[in-house]
Amino acid sequence: MRTAKKILTGTLCAGLCALLCGCELLLVPDDYVSSYASGGDRHQAVNKAVPAEGISDADSLYTAYDSTEPVCFYVTVTGGNAADCTDHTLEEVNSYLNLQGMTGVEKIKTEIILQVGDEEGPREGELGFGAVSGNAAMNVRGRTSTGYGQKSYRISLYDGAGLWRGQKAIALNKHPADVTRIRNMLYFKLLEDVPSIPSLRTQFVHLWVRDLTAENPVDEFVDYGLFTQVELPNNRYLRNHGLSVNGNLYKANMCEMYRYPDQLKLATDPEYDPVRFGEVLESKTGDDHTKLLRMLDAVNDYSIPAEELLGKYFDEDNLTSYLAFNLLMGNPDSNAQNYLLYSPIDSERWYYLCWDGDGCLKYSEYDILGDAFEEGEWTRGVSDYWGVVLFNRLLRLPSFREALSAKVEALRSVVTAERVEELVSEYRKTADLYAAASPDSAGMKVTAEDRDKILKALPGDVELSYRYYLESLDKPMPFYQGDAEADGDRLQLRWGASFDFDGEFLRYDVTVAKDWTFSDPVYEAKGILETEISLPMPEAGEYWWRVTVTNESGHSQTSFDSVITSTGAHQGMRRFTIQSDGTVVNPE
Repeated sequence: MRTAKKILTGTLCAGLCALLCGCELLLVPDDYVSSYASGGDRHQAVNKAVPAEGISDADSLYTAYDSTEPVCFYVTVTGGNAADCTDHTLEEVNSYLNLQGMTGVEKIKTEIILQVGDEEGPREGELGFGAVSGNAAMNVRGRTSTGYGQKSYRISLYDGAGLWRGQKAIALNKHPADVTRIRNMLYFKLLEDVPSIPSLRTQFVHLWVRDLTAENPVDEFVDYGLFTQVELPNNRYLRNHGLSVNGNLYKANMCEMYRYPDQLKLATDPEYDPVRFGEVLESKTGDDHTKLLRMLDAVNDYSIPAEELLGKYFDEDNLTSYLAFNLLMGNPDSNAQNYLLYSPIDSERWYYLCWDGDGCLKYSEYDILGDAFEEGEWTRGVSDYWGVVLFNRLLRLPSFREALSAKVEALRSVVTAERVEELVSEYRKTADLYAAASPDSAGMKVTAEDRDKILKALPGDVELSYRYYLESLDKPMPFYQGDAEADGDRLQLRWGASFDFDGEFLRYDVTVAKDWTFSDPVYEAKGILETEISLPMPEAGEYWWRVTVTNESGHSQTSFDSVITSTGAHQGMRRFTIQSDGTVVNPE
């Protein structure tokens, strides 16, 4: 239509000129004009490029710098002004909390001067050398990590300040829950060799801070210890990695791929709330959510076969790479959060990208420390993704499970115990020095001996992760326990149905007790085929109940549920209270 319009316009202009100038009118062929004028179907044949599907990465990005040699960041906290909300002290910035469950929390920022250099000080030719006024803003970043004494930070460079390695936003992660201080580096370094998923650049950073906003400021830089800089996903990340700058990119804050109609709305919707939207998915590239909502509608439309989701909305190679890599890395916190959704411009397909691996390869650590807050057994293997709508639907397909197993076997040549051992040895040359000295030593919750054991056990966790994956294929899938309910003089307990990949019969065992150890049950029922039971109403008091499912082959699984107390995380159970009037209360 565009070509025809130009020709028609040109014809009219030429005709006018001919009339005015007395010149002979040169017309386009009659058949073309009549075809255009009558809406005909005649076209000139041309070759059009078909958009390439799949994604790749810019491998040269990872060889430009030595990520294991710490870069020194010198931050002078000056405080800014109320107009851009940077008029805060460093103490106020560090008071920021944004724990899981907290909503609508405002970030607290301060203005800083960022200078980059080495242990001798800022270096000429590096970002910020000679700067005397603010060139960036800084705030505390993260969710759970904001509750720790040692904070992680985000530095946002001002326009005109320049870029650091092609980045305007810089994340500095302290990883307070990771006693090794190297897991994120390890995770993204191994990801560089995984096809179909771009990695993120990481770098050890030694942070020095001079606080001019303190009540009694001193002109000295204070040692804040070792951080891991990780590339932030945004437009610049897309550009630097050769991806579609105008595509869609979202960071999952808590998204199990449900539709979330009360939170995920178009920006044109009068009830659109960007804060509530961001509690599920945080947009990194604008507020046009049309394509995202179209995909989520399809994922949650069970009239659309799961097979049709692949190819149209997702890339099987990418999905199996994402799952296989995280399964082999034993990274359970990659199901509802710590991932990115990316879709190129002019494409309906969405790709999973990785984000945050500081919780990977921790199985041996739980055993070494006797951690009472160890993750549930269902987090080991494919059952970890059963609560995500997309993966729940796809894992029911034998063909998808076969493709996943093939990818797991293929990536075993990338994620190997030998490679992990090599990288751990290299990273420890830096991390061990800082872990043993102030201020990082103050944040260590383990002894040097236990930390050494944990680091040496990391390579073995690779084989352990693989074994857990294989075992999970033989087990029934987890489910949720419902609320306990009063039904006259009886107590009703219900739970969701499990699923078995081999289609075996499933039987449920139910136990009710007065404490989480279940050492003295008040009720037991075994081999139940239904997903509910009715029992005589117990006397008033607090009770705990659990459901275990077992298939014909004898493999068992617990529920998704857990109860957190001061003594630990008690997995695969719920609790309820029967009040004196017979009312049943479910606290979680």
